Amino acid sequence: MIVSAANIYVVPCGNRRGVILELETDAGVTGIGEAGIAYGAGTMASAEMLREMVQRFVVGRDPGPVELLWHTIYDNGFWTKGGGAICFAALSAIDHALWDIKARALGVPVHSLFGGPFVESLETYANGWWMGCDTPQEYAAAAARTATRGFRGLKLYPLGVADPVMIVKHPVRRSVERAREQLIVERCEAVREAVGPDVEIMLDFGGGLTMDLLVPLIARLEPLGICFIEEPVDPALPDVFSTVAGKTHIPLAAGERFYGRSGFHKAFCAGGLSIAQPDICNTGGFSEGLKIAAAAELHNIRVAPHNYGSPLATAIAAQFAAAIPNFMVLEAFPDFEVEPGYNPVVSAPLERTIRDGEMPVPAGPGLGVTLDRDAVAPHRWATVGL
Repeated sequence: MIVSAANIYVVPCGNRRGVILELETDAGVTGIGEAGIAYGAGTMASAEMLREMVQRFVVGRDPGPVELLWHTIYDNGFWTKGGGAICFAALSAIDHALWDIKARALGVPVHSLFGGPFVESLETYANGWWMGCDTPQEYAAAAARTATRGFRGLKLYPLGVADPVMIVKHPVRRSVERAREQLIVERCEAVREAVGPDVEIMLDFGGGLTMDLLVPLIARLEPLGICFIEEPVDPALPDVFSTVAGKTHIPLAAGERFYGRSGFHKAFCAGGLSIAQPDICNTGGFSEGLKIAAAAELHNIRVAPHNYGSPLATAIAAQFAAAIPNFMVLEAFPDFEVEPGYNPVVSAPLERTIRDGEMPVPAGPGLGVTLDRDAVAPHRWATVGL
């Protein structure tokens, strides 16, 4: 079997952009993947990087030896060494598609190639439910509505400011105005009061505050029983996590902006991290994600995969989550379809299968989903062939 062609799509998908790869083979088996630069800057760069990598290293080759192809790209791409968002997002999409081809050819789910599944369904937490909220009362009402749908975990960005381009704008220059600190606390207090003690609350700080502002704020939030605080400091400063961890009982989480096993190794060795959040669409794909999960296990750390891409990214994250023993919870955006410009990307998004906060592990071959060709066709970025 040989990879005969590749199609790359950049698909508007609500508040994000899906960079989608489809690999075709001369045996008629296809595989799909996603480069996880769905927001922020870099979407077009990752699509072009994906085109170049596929053209130079994948088309014309046997898709079978996935790890060999992964390391061929890593070793010969030059800028891939040491990690980086654009390079590793493109490498991730290729890795997904290669594993998808292998699993589809065998007629089994991707997770079974890694010894899974460990469970029949995956616990999820809801993100995106807060869109359009500003006041504590609005947050409370939205949280209560989401909890009544069966979600046992809710994530929000209490420091965030609504932004028409970025959707939520994180703090800049490591600070927030003093006048906003009380609003931040009141938002979290309102959510806790609305959902009661049995629903987990996750907070994403966006990597954004200096210690003089961060530590007092976390102290005010501790009585609320927070499940974890994500990126309390800039992820480029892994050593600072241990300093923050020494000043709070709230677990700290990060990983969305750590790339490859080397990025996580630095964070694990620095200490202070309680929950690892690799994004399988930008940290090197399944091949690297499994190694990261194993390393996390050696540090007694659970894994809560970061998932903020198209519905294809959710299917990819679900396969990974089902294959690791230290899985904690999976991020999900249950209300994708109400976002302006939503595009399903795949034929049967897994978000629709969530019941009482649980997502059934896909049992179909490959990634368990297929590309919605009508949805992605108008958004073709490039085609590469023999």
